[in-house]
Amino acid sequence: MANSKTAVVKCKNCGADLVWDATKGRLACPYCDGETEIEKKSSALRDYYTCSKDGYVEEGGTVYHCPNCDAETTIEGFDTAVNCPFCGATNIMKTENLPGLKPDSILPFKLTADDACLWGRKWIKKRIFAPSKCKKNFNPDKFKGVYIPNFSFNTDTDSNYDGVLGEYYYVTVGTGKNRHTVRRTRWFNVSGSLDKDYTNLLVEASSHIEQKQLGKILPFDLAATEAYRPEYLAGFSAERYNTSLQDSFGIAKGIIDADIRKAILNLYNADVVQTLNVSTSFKTINFKYILLPIWICGYSFKQKLYQFIVNARTGKSTGKAPVSPLRVLIAVLLGLGIAALAIWGLGIVGNLDSGILSFSNFQLLN
Repeated sequence: MANSKTAVVKCKNCGADLVWDATKGRLACPYCDGETEIEKKSSALRDYYTCSKDGYVEEGGTVYHCPNCDAETTIEGFDTAVNCPFCGATNIMKTENLPGLKPDSILPFKLTADDACLWGRKWIKKRIFAPSKCKKNFNPDKFKGVYIPNFSFNTDTDSNYDGVLGEYYYVTVGTGKNRHTVRRTRWFNVSGSLDKDYTNLLVEASSHIEQKQLGKILPFDLAATEAYRPEYLAGFSAERYNTSLQDSFGIAKGIIDADIRKAILNLYNADVVQTLNVSTSFKTINFKYILLPIWICGYSFKQKLYQFIVNARTGKSTGKAPVSPLRVLIAVLLGLGIAALAIWGLGIVGNLDSGILSFSNFQLLN
């Protein structure tokens, strides 16, 4: 394993461990006014084809495994009390530093735990079926800052395609009472080529954050990423990637393929696809292994695990909340009551209309 020194940075004034201060954008002492800037550097893209499969976690980071939810997180020696950031469990176990790719870039935290709590409360208030107890339990102490692993891909694609598409048209057939309109399809062949470039295509490599969840808290301001330095982890933890570089690019290829097919179909006025064969070659593939910051609230409610995450740069949020059966019942009863009132109101209007009509008829007859 590669050797390097611990990432702990001591306060010059009092000797305490400095932690990353999201509001100040630098390392700060939690006990005095000591502050230290982190030297900012840009990171270079790596070539996918020539990248070695071997790499190493920065020494000084300790990997912990949670037996409750199987998460693996790396802590750089700054935390004294270790809790799983994903489920809140305290019975997590220390494991050996594991070999793997070292991060290229990191996007530092910009929002504090208090900020995340405010966004969390805004989100939970909109969950009308969430229990009141759950809403009250959203507080900064519940939120943990964690960097999640992502691979960002840049690639130039060259696609050749052919297929059969269809366009609907309508004709009138039959005579007399049997005269009616039917829909038919006019098929036509297509073929051609399409070049398309992709930049900063993010694929999450976390075992606990799904691609769909990541999509809900995008975008991250990737232009603000810095070259990875473990000092940025001070006061936070970082999840070790669970999806390999090769598997992550496989996911990226699926996203790219769907996008290319959509772009091809947009070139034609087609209503239906019979076949569409697409062959794509990747001229260049570059990548970065990026750590992105999120605030996560992992909590249990009635022995069931729930998770809420906040983009630690923008505040964009997503998650799941428990559902109160009583609130659902009240909502159903209110809905039925409103429907009944509406039907009753329509009935009164109908009776009034009938009465007016009868009265008018009476006047006409007389």
